[in-house]
Amino acid sequence: MTQHFTRRRFVQSGAALGASIGLSGLQQAAAQDDPLYQAAKKEGRLSMYWGSYEQKTAEEIRDAFKARYPGIEVGLLRQASQTVYNKLRLELQNGVAECDSLGTTNILHFVELKKANALLTHVPADSQILPSSLQKLDSDGTYHVGAVSLTSINFQPAKVKKPPVGWKALLEDEWQGKITIGSPTSSGDVASWVVAMRAKYGDDFLRRLARQKPKIGQSNVDTVTDILSGERLVGAAAPFSYTLAQKAAGNPIDVVAPEDDLILNLGVMGIPRNAPHPNAAKLFHNFMYSREVSQILSKNFWPTLRSDVAWAEGRTLDKLKWYRNPLDNLAAEVAEGIAKWKEIMA
Repeated sequence: MTQHFTRRRFVQSGAALGASIGLSGLQQAAAQDDPLYQAAKKEGRLSMYWGSYEQKTAEEIRDAFKARYPGIEVGLLRQASQTVYNKLRLELQNGVAECDSLGTTNILHFVELKKANALLTHVPADSQILPSSLQKLDSDGTYHVGAVSLTSINFQPAKVKKPPVGWKALLEDEWQGKITIGSPTSSGDVASWVVAMRAKYGDDFLRRLARQKPKIGQSNVDTVTDILSGERLVGAAAPFSYTLAQKAAGNPIDVVAPEDDLILNLGVMGIPRNAPHPNAAKLFHNFMYSREVSQILSKNFWPTLRSDVAWAEGRTLDKLKWYRNPLDNLAAEVAEGIAKWKEIMA
């Protein structure tokens, strides 16, 4: 449809652009008075190792930070959570200091780092704006919520008219050879899902899933790639938010909120004690709780980190049916779940 660019629209657009530029200018002006920004600017760089969020969202957050705080170069390594954690651990073992901000979908990474006294204490500004259930993840303030992820089932709507309605439905004969899934050895979200499935249905669930001959990748994002390429039709332990974003972009994919619960997992962020640019890392973790970041998350269909910024399409945790693994004994449960996965799915 042809659009007519009227004088009125031109004036409105110019006013909107001016307001946007004005807001950006005000934000930068306010930042100039922030002593933490001045200290971070002297450091001049931020190195991020992040497994939370897919590449597009992570890059948008990075670019927004750079725009708000000019003079700080940002390096982003976006890989599977276990990959970025292993890289940091190797650096710590070798006395190398390169990572400033670690973000993964496995809270146990941060429990281990805290036990090793390898994390700085920093409570981000505006952390009280988080939904109450997400505040004070660590009582000592060494790690905090950096993302909220929901694990679901995704599928190719052109070829799957009646997708699985729940986790146990994935075990039906019609899905044999048609399922794609990530691996708990690489993905914190998939590890969380394995723990949840064992709690709900026992190891027999994994044995029956193995008989479905799923394609096993690394990240849960691989399910989206496989479905869009047509290699598989249904994704298990699939990313709810990223699938919705791909659907909104016009790609042939859709998502199911399982009747036996979405699996909720938290992405966690922390600052290594030996971070070469600690002030830049503190500034970035403050920025993660800004309204600007939550607006980016909402645009990309992620749960927001601020209780005063709405999710896309009016979703809230209160409106969704979800399950979260209890933190009690979670380390042992994850380790046992990964061991069982290797034994059964190999």
